[in-house]
Amino acid sequence: MQIGEGIRQTFDVIRANKMRSFLTMLGINFGVGSLIAISIVGLAFRTSVTEEMGKYGSQLIWVQPNHNVYVSGEKRTLLNSDDINFFNKFLPGLEYRSSILNLGTNVRYRDKTEHVQIYGVGPDYFNIFSVGIKEGRIFTDEDIKIHRHVCIVRPDIAESLFGSENPLLKKVTVFNKKYTVIGLTEKLERGFFNDGSDNSTVFVPIPFTAKRVWGTGSIKYWVYLMKFSTLENTDRAINRIDSYLTNKYGLLRHEKRFKIRKMDSYIQITDRVLNIISTLILVIAAISLVVGGLGIMNIMLVTVTERTREIGIRMAVGARSSDILTQFII
Repeated sequence: MQIGEGIRQTFDVIRANKMRSFLTMLGINFGVGSLIAISIVGLAFRTSVTEEMGKYGSQLIWVQPNHNVYVSGEKRTLLNSDDINFFNKFLPGLEYRSSILNLGTNVRYRDKTEHVQIYGVGPDYFNIFSVGIKEGRIFTDEDIKIHRHVCIVRPDIAESLFGSENPLLKKVTVFNKKYTVIGLTEKLERGFFNDGSDNSTVFVPIPFTAKRVWGTGSIKYWVYLMKFSTLENTDRAINRIDSYLTNKYGLLRHEKRFKIRKMDSYIQITDRVLNIISTLILVIAAISLVVGGLGIMNIMLVTVTERTREIGIRMAVGARSSDILTQFII
C-alpha cells in the first residue's frame, strides 16, 4: 500500500468522523499535557521550597526543650541567662544569636486597638531571618540591656494603627506600657519557611515578653537560635552545647532534656517529603496519560470493528496484512 494513499484515506476518515477524531486528539493532548504540566508544577514547588530553606544556611541551629520526654502539664526545663552567657563565651564562630518568645495581646494607639502577635526577640533576630527594615532601625544591645520600651512593627499593623501617618516615634500601648516605634519592616513575602510571624506582628525586646510569661524573676528562654560562621564551627558547637546541657541538667526518663535542631535536618526531612510528593505527582500524571491512552485504544478498536467488512474485502483482493496494518497506523 502506498504511503500517500494511506494518508489520503486517513484524512477522509477524519473528515467522515469529526467528533471521534476530536475526542481522540483530546485524549492525546489531555494525557501528554497533564504529564508535562504536573511535572513542571512539581519541579517548581520543589525548587522553591529547597531554595527558601537553603537561604538560611546549614550554620543555623536552635536549642529548645525536648517535649517528647515530658508528660502533659509537666514543667519544662528552660535555658536561663547563665546558659546564654556560656554560649556567647565558649562557642567559637558564633555570629548571630537570638531568642524568640511570642504571645498574643492587644496593641493600642489612641482610639484604635488591634490584636496582634508580640514577638520578643534579640537584635540578631533580624539578621538570622533576613528581616528587612524599611524605615528606622533594629534593636541594639543597649535596648535589651536597659529594657528600653521600644518596638518594631510589620506593615499591616502599621497601616491599621497609623493609617497614612509615619509610624516612627509613635507611642503604642503594649502590656499596659507605652512603647516607642523605632522601626518598620519590609512587607513579608509569604513562603514555605519563615519565622512564623506575619505582617501584623509587633517586635519588642525579648526581656519584656519573657517577664510577661515567666514573671519578674530571672528570664527563661524557650527557643534560642544561633548562627555560626562555618559548618565546622556549627558541628563543634552542637557537640559542646549537648555536652554542657547534659552535664548541667542531666537526663529525664533516660533522655536529654533539650533538643538541638540544625537547619540541615529540616532540609533533609523536607527533601524526603518532596520526594514523596514528586512521586505522587508523577503517578497522577501517569494515570492521566494511561486514561488518555485507553481512550485512544477504544477509539481504534471501534474503528477496526466498524471496518471489518472493508478489511475482509481488501484481503480477498490480495492486500497483505502489512498493508492493512499500515493503513490503520497512519
